[in-house]
Amino acid sequence: MRSALIFMIICGCISAALSIECYDCESLSDPRCNQYFDPEGVKQTDCDDADMPAYLHKYERRIKATGCLTKVHEGVADRRFYIRRSCYFGDPEDVDEACEAPDPYVPWANLISCSVCTEDLCNVNALNEAQHSLSVWHTLTLVGLTLAALALNRIQGMF
Repeated sequence: MRSALIFMIICGCISAALSIECYDCESLSDPRCNQYFDPEGVKQTDCDDADMPAYLHKYERRIKATGCLTKVHEGVADRRFYIRRSCYFGDPEDVDEACEAPDPYVPWANLISCSVCTEDLCNVNALNEAQHSLSVWHTLTLVGLTLAALALNRIQGMF
């Protein structure tokens, strides 16, 4: 019983370390979300708690949030650009489905750029090339698995 409790605590710590936080805004309703992004006061979302976008509901299962998405569309309402920052769900190396999905607020607006990054609050730069920085996640996963293995080995040594 005690070892199961310790194992659950370790798993919880590892999953908390692997969750990602992203800025969550769109530039029509929040002017700080535009191309001159000002993160002060912008909503930050723990992506594990975020709703998946509608285009993923067809999979009938929860897909893990793995990064932060930034989509830039042609401007609307007399603005140069329309920008959405949110959580990204799925493989950060295969962003086609997310980038091709129309934005629910401006489905008619042409997409200019779409990028995914994989570090906390990394969806700051809107007009850059796609960012794929997986090394941090790989390091965290390796550290978490090593700690879990050490803890389990120590637990087994107690009995």
